[in-house]
Amino acid sequence: MGREHSTLDDRRSQVERAIGMPIVLRAIRTPDRTLRGQVTPRAGYLLLEYQVAIAGYFWHVPIIKELLDRIERGEREIVLRQKPAES
Repeated sequence: MGREHSTLDDRRSQVERAIGMPIVLRAIRTPDRTLRGQVTPRAGYLLLEYQVAIAGYFWHVPIIKELLDRIERGEREIVLRQKPAES
């Protein structure tokens, strides 16, 4: 657990330095099961929210990494959704 969080903290710090703005991470639980994560600009910081499906499981790590990569590329309003299953 510690190593993954340390890596994410380092990555977040790197992106914050690159964009000159703090990024606040927040785990969320919503009834919208298609929502994986989102970034919303706030006054003086970016709010990065990620869906938590199962407490203690690290499936959110790739979501956070993808959102941080997109922030670093210049995106500021992002919504990631689960692709619908094909029938």
